[in-house]
Amino acid sequence: MTASLIDLLAAVPEVSTERRPWALSPDGATIAFTWRRDGDWHLFVKDLRGAGAPRRVERFDDACMCPAFSPDGASLYFARDDRGSECFDVYRYDLAGGTLVNLLPDTPALAPAPDFALSPDGRTLALSVDHGPSSTAAVMPAEPSAEMTFLTDHWYNDWSPVWSPDGARLAFQSDTHGQDSAVFIVELAGGAPQAITTAPSGTAAGPRDMPAGPSRTGSGPRPITDEPRAIGGEAMVIARDPAWSPDGRSLAFSGGGGDYQAIGLYDLERELVTWAWEGEGNAHSPAWSPDGRALVFVVDDGPESSLWHLDLTTGFAGCLDVGTGNHYHPGFTPDGAAVICVLSGPGCPGDLFLIELASGDVTRLTDSLPGELATREFVSGTPAVWTSRDLLADVPGLYCEPPRANGAGVVIIHGGPTWHHSNEWDPVRQALLDAGCRVIHPNYRGSDGYTRRWQLANRYLLGQGEAQDCAGAVDFLVAQGCDPARIAVTGRSHGGYLTMQMLTQFPALWACGVACVPFFDHIDAQVDPAVRDDLRWWDIENCGDIVADRARLEYYSPINHLDRIKAPLLILAAACDPRCPTRQVDTVVERVRAAGVRCEAVVYPDEGHEISGLEHRIDYERRTVEFILEHVGAK
Repeated sequence: MTASLIDLLAAVPEVSTERRPWALSPDGATIAFTWRRDGDWHLFVKDLRGAGAPRRVERFDDACMCPAFSPDGASLYFARDDRGSECFDVYRYDLAGGTLVNLLPDTPALAPAPDFALSPDGRTLALSVDHGPSSTAAVMPAEPSAEMTFLTDHWYNDWSPVWSPDGARLAFQSDTHGQDSAVFIVELAGGAPQAITTAPSGTAAGPRDMPAGPSRTGSGPRPITDEPRAIGGEAMVIARDPAWSPDGRSLAFSGGGGDYQAIGLYDLERELVTWAWEGEGNAHSPAWSPDGRALVFVVDDGPESSLWHLDLTTGFAGCLDVGTGNHYHPGFTPDGAAVICVLSGPGCPGDLFLIELASGDVTRLTDSLPGELATREFVSGTPAVWTSRDLLADVPGLYCEPPRANGAGVVIIHGGPTWHHSNEWDPVRQALLDAGCRVIHPNYRGSDGYTRRWQLANRYLLGQGEAQDCAGAVDFLVAQGCDPARIAVTGRSHGGYLTMQMLTQFPALWACGVACVPFFDHIDAQVDPAVRDDLRWWDIENCGDIVADRARLEYYSPINHLDRIKAPLLILAAACDPRCPTRQVDTVVERVRAAGVRCEAVVYPDEGHEISGLEHRIDYERRTVEFILEHVGAK
């Protein structure tokens, strides 16, 4: 592998897979989308009825995202980050005249989430905004204004508000406790937010069994349950992804009380939940057809996902998969004739696709892969399972075999921790494979995408079983033919924390480690003023209390065991990161070096947790790959 390959891969554009990456104009003629091109995440528009190239609509250096058209299609609204700090402003852009208006000027400390919602009449914005100890649903005029009305006053974190079609109500999802969540509905005219439930007060949940959901290899008629009940006879502890039906009488959502998330329908008048789809996979991201007779949604299947269309009148479900990888954010065109989604695959950086429902024809709306990489063979991963080092779990993951293995191996650990590695676009993975390294991605205890039981298996146990799972990946690599002396570990965010756990708990296993945007200390994560309150909320709910649980939190903080590190370490961090701030980086470097171990650190200026600016992103991924290859003997 040459350095130029990782440079090329790191610079490849891609359509976002996060939040709300695309929006259609009301007439369906234009699509706006978030594309990492021209140096960062930026907003582009494309005419769907012509052959013209996408056109960028703003000229900011900062990341811009979450487009939304005004009801008349004349304006495009979007969120702009401030140097990666996640203190977003919301802008209105006049598509004809080019006028740009900041609706949140002079609010440097305000940190709304980027996926605001514009009311059906275009006069009001709904947002989730940091307020007190958590993130709160709020509304404000869709004009430059300091006037903001907060809709909730609770411990929960409110996210992703969506307007009812008549503009009289908002629905939003809330993190309630731990990793439980609820969907709330609030009347804008007044009244307290109400959580949707499986049955109204005093109504028993029905015992009727549900039909199985569709498999990836076939489909058939699937009757829809018309009785209120909790999945598996359990309480509904998960509800998220609310989506209003076109008539405003129902909400589709993902959730339930069993091991897998189902697709539910909440009838507002009857205050009842019926279950439209249930299966052995987590269903999420439902979207309605314009006539209200169908839904599209995504189902996780281990390290990949599939796209499904469900006819609500017949119960028939059909698979709409575009290709290998992960499907994101499906939605219908205004005429209901087609579905648009984002696909990210091993050889497909995130791109937009349009699927015609009548014919099944697929049109690629964006083509991010540059010509010099278009004929390249990219490695696709396969699901793998191994035994954790504590012998308490069979650990799922994604394994990638290089075309010319040379005995080196790399364990790449995902962040979150409520996330999972998928068989999708990953420049670092492909560069390491090109250099002959076998690559394994552990989806350790605490990962989503599998069962709820697995997702909750690291709650209050961070640094414990999840670390044993990641260390067990070394045994898997050795069994595939890797030299045990030539295995490296890397990860970002919580994966950076687990990289530090690997180097301190299992120092003899590693040739080197690269900890990307990591944190080192459970105590500091709750007291550092640079950490946003809603992020601190997650730590309290899932890691523990820094008073009552102090001994455990200190023991499982890598900063207290740096003397154990034996392998060379590279730390990559971001100066404006509100999730994993940098104030302990210098301390870690000094202590590791004092023990005679090589330790390097780079802190990228004007970057946040993602490190999204093109120049810094290339440097970040190049350093990761080159440091690993240097120490596993593959350079």
